[in-house]
Amino acid sequence: MKKLFISFVLVLACTAFVFAQGSSDGSAKNYTVNVASTFAPEGPVHQVMTEFKNNLETASDGRFNVVIHPSGALGSVREVCEGLRAGTIEMGAVGMEDLTYYAPEYSILEASYLFRDKEHYLKVLDELGDEIFQGAQEKSGIITSTWFYRGARMVTANKPIIHPSDLQGLKFRLPSIPDRIATFEAFGASPTIVDFAELYMAMKTGTVDAEENPPETIYSYKYYEAQSHLMLTAHIHTLARYVTSEIWFNSLSEEDQAMVQKAWDDAAASVTAEYPDPDAVYIDLLKEAGMEIVEPANEEFREIAAPVIAEFNEENWQPGLMDKILSL
Repeated sequence: MKKLFISFVLVLACTAFVFAQGSSDGSAKNYTVNVASTFAPEGPVHQVMTEFKNNLETASDGRFNVVIHPSGALGSVREVCEGLRAGTIEMGAVGMEDLTYYAPEYSILEASYLFRDKEHYLKVLDELGDEIFQGAQEKSGIITSTWFYRGARMVTANKPIIHPSDLQGLKFRLPSIPDRIATFEAFGASPTIVDFAELYMAMKTGTVDAEENPPETIYSYKYYEAQSHLMLTAHIHTLARYVTSEIWFNSLSEEDQAMVQKAWDDAAASVTAEYPDPDAVYIDLLKEAGMEIVEPANEEFREIAAPVIAEFNEENWQPGLMDKILSL
């Protein structure tokens, strides 16, 4: 019996050694990669993920199996970000929420009326994006693998909003982002925090009177069924960021890391070439869906927002970052 036991232990040890030798560089391992998306399963933001899936599965000869979970199927944005930090979720598609949660000093990219236009915003990303996302990663453990420009956030309501005074007293849905709340309070709105998943019904039932999102989101989630007017405020420019758990990524071989990164880069470049200006596409679609398109007095909003943003810069954001942005 003792000899039999010793033989069994030796077999186990040899088996473990063979497996270890076969995967010592990580190249022979198979992976299931969950991409926890908070976006709708349609449109260019989702298309980047589907192209990434095809790219990676093809390049790896099937060793990587990518499973996309759209519309918050794996939880809220915060739950997804916590999973990425802990390494229990491999990848995600989010906005800037993780910066707000874990590295607020780098959350300046969603400051209201800070950027002159899309071109200014994209120039800032080209010049400062790596600095911002690397600084955030050091605090969050979440890697920005690539990003896609979603468009600018626009205001919707059931009446035209041209001047800040038109927002007076409106129950305005906002995410729980301090500088945005303070800015809309300065406009005269009454900020109301509603989870994104509950926003459609909140508008339908009158819990909120107005909200703001990129046209792509407004169309994909059919907000035009609950709101009649689209205001071209473009007060914030937005990204879909395709992010990776640093814990999980560091478990890959260097070859697999490079393959994963190339799959994201190629997917983002391909979809960006197809949708260089998503707003132009989705504003037309919203107009066809029956929304009235309104040109607001954006300079009036910008003047009110400026001192709010300046105060947040002094107290919250990475020193010198706003000056760099304004200098570009």
